[in-house]
Amino acid sequence: MSTARVNARNLLANWGGHAAALVVAFFLSPFVVHTLGKVEYGIWSLLAILTGYMGVVDLGVRASTGRYIILYVGRKDERAVDETIRTSLGFFSGLGLLVVIAGLGLGWLFPSIFRSVPGDYRLLTQLLLPLLALNVWFSAIESVFSSVLVAHDRFDLTRAVDLGVLGVQTAGTVLALFWGYGIFGLAAVVVGCRVLGLTGNYLLARRIYPQLRVWPLALDKARMRELLGYGLAAFVSMVSVKVIGQTDLVVAGAAIDVASAAVYSVGAMLVYYCDTFLGHISTTLFPPIQRAVARNELGDARWLFLRAGRLGLIFGLLVFVGMIVYAEPFLRLWMYGPEFGEESVRQAATVMRILAASKLPLLFVGASIPVLNAMGHVRLTASLTAAEAALNLGLSLLFVLVFDWGLAGIAGGTLAARLLVRTFIVPWHACAKTGVNWRRYLTRVGGLELLAGSLTLGLCLLVRQLVPADSWARFFGGITLVGVGYCMIAFWLLVPPSDRQRIWDWILKCRTAGEAS
Repeated sequence: MSTARVNARNLLANWGGHAAALVVAFFLSPFVVHTLGKVEYGIWSLLAILTGYMGVVDLGVRASTGRYIILYVGRKDERAVDETIRTSLGFFSGLGLLVVIAGLGLGWLFPSIFRSVPGDYRLLTQLLLPLLALNVWFSAIESVFSSVLVAHDRFDLTRAVDLGVLGVQTAGTVLALFWGYGIFGLAAVVVGCRVLGLTGNYLLARRIYPQLRVWPLALDKARMRELLGYGLAAFVSMVSVKVIGQTDLVVAGAAIDVASAAVYSVGAMLVYYCDTFLGHISTTLFPPIQRAVARNELGDARWLFLRAGRLGLIFGLLVFVGMIVYAEPFLRLWMYGPEFGEESVRQAATVMRILAASKLPLLFVGASIPVLNAMGHVRLTASLTAAEAALNLGLSLLFVLVFDWGLAGIAGGTLAARLLVRTFIVPWHACAKTGVNWRRYLTRVGGLELLAGSLTLGLCLLVRQLVPADSWARFFGGITLVGVGYCMIAFWLLVPPSDRQRIWDWILKCRTAGEAS
């Protein structure tokens, strides 16, 4: 199978898996929010965020494991692959105790950090955090096996496991809430499904890579130094990304109250889902980029870098501009109810608009960070991401505590930090390291984003005026009209001329075949 077809298959597999998760979230989230209520849902959201923070104790070894497995598979060095796998498994196996201790510590501190948590929930949260810590441990081990599949370009298999786990987790969530187990039931479902995912990825990794060994575990000094050398910089990036993407919810829960954390979570939920959806473009293209760099084929790396950026623009502009325009009517249709009234809808819509706006600069940044990481400039990307995270946290606290801008101020800190740090500095470095002309990138990517984004914004505003989104039928009708109009904008402005010609050739071929039949 050609490289282009493999990349297309992997991208479609990633998108298909994430689209399924998005559909489940669309239908399941209102049920979860209204069943738990704002206070309990806010507590659950904060537990999920703190559990995510526990993942940083791996010191970036999870990220570096994936990178080096891909690198050594590309070099066909089976001995190095084996040593990397068994060393990572040895490290993660010893990590379990530390993760559980971290869960116990966070559980003990939870009532002190979030003072608005009702007394009835304090003991429960102290018990749930150590339980959820096991989820972090199992996830780290699972990542080794999924990295083996990714290194062999089998994203389709990893997504197949994810889809199976998603089905079980969805059914488990509904039953746990229906039977009244609340957030304890949700935690048990999450941990059980992680064990299921770990088992599935292990069995498939053994099938695709028969040389896979998990025993005896190892802590090879050379491999450990290698993993930590890359991993520590990746660790800084990982912590910074968590600060950027997740600390906003902690600030809302600690500086305002846990009910506000629930409102913020609802406003941010689909933005982050769609951001992850687009992030699969870079994730899918990272293995071929890494292999191209390993073979010193920078021409291929440049082509993949620009390809990822253009794909991000094509699929991202419609999503985030659409969110800015349709945030409030969508949330009113999606979430409005006894536990989520008009004021909650308004606040969540403001959060969604601001966070969606903060994602637009990332479309210009494109695949800059994966490309720099593949070329070994992970310390540079880590430093810039850390600077953005620190500024994000500082501005969010300033806007909330000093200016009293509430949830809008928390989201505004994310937008301001992104504009000030990552928007231009990161792609400039990526262009310099790969040999891409910066001015050309600025005009061909940034200029096109501004033009296409402005046209898309005007289109969304016009359609919303003509077709008020006051029912699901009208909402989806308006979205369909916007999508049709955007296809024309994207086709003429964002699709490269060579791809446009191939599309025309395919249309003419289909038309000719139809006339002949």
